[in-house]
Amino acid sequence: MSDSSLSLLTHLAYNNSMRTSLSRIGLLFLVVVVLSGRNSYAGPDFEVFGKAAYSRNNLGVSQYSQTISGAVGLAIILIPQVRLEGRYTSQNQYQNRLGLSPTDVLTNFKVQTAIYSVGLDISLAGQRASFVPFVFCGAGFAESLRTWDYTNTTLGQTTPGTDKRTGLAGQMGLGVRWRVAKSAAIEVEATAYSIDFYKPGALVDIYGNAGIRFYL
Repeated sequence: MSDSSLSLLTHLAYNNSMRTSLSRIGLLFLVVVVLSGRNSYAGPDFEVFGKAAYSRNNLGVSQYSQTISGAVGLAIILIPQVRLEGRYTSQNQYQNRLGLSPTDVLTNFKVQTAIYSVGLDISLAGQRASFVPFVFCGAGFAESLRTWDYTNTTLGQTTPGTDKRTGLAGQMGLGVRWRVAKSAAIEVEATAYSIDFYKPGALVDIYGNAGIRFYL
């Protein structure tokens, strides 16, 4: 079998895996919508939210790194202080130069991570509180793509490289909401995630973001 055929089969298998994951998330939300319609408490049934963050670190005279992250999602209220949330999280990291040795250098080092997750958001204060601390715990499907250019300064040769990972991701968050209107709140959250978190030596990434939540 040719390399192009293998690449096509790999691409099709990945797309099928993605469709299956998203279909399961959608089915779970549909079941919860039906069940939540039977609740008798007063309050919003759905919420939508968006959060983002940007950071840049200067590592030297001509060396820097930057990170852009964001998350969007839909929440369904199960009981007043517990929400079922579906999230799409994206994080893009870039470092322009990374020295491996006096003669080996990586440039244009990028890490692009996407996570599709479902979890529980639990408020730690009552419905009438203006400031509401909360915790989030979820899991889902994740993919991470790393790309770089490797240069050997002695030989003067540059070679591009890629590395792709997919797997089960765990997410945990801790934050606070400030309700600024009847149908809106400002939200700040610190989030940690790990791909294949159940395996020994799994790495954990931590970042913060801020955004807004609308009560529908």
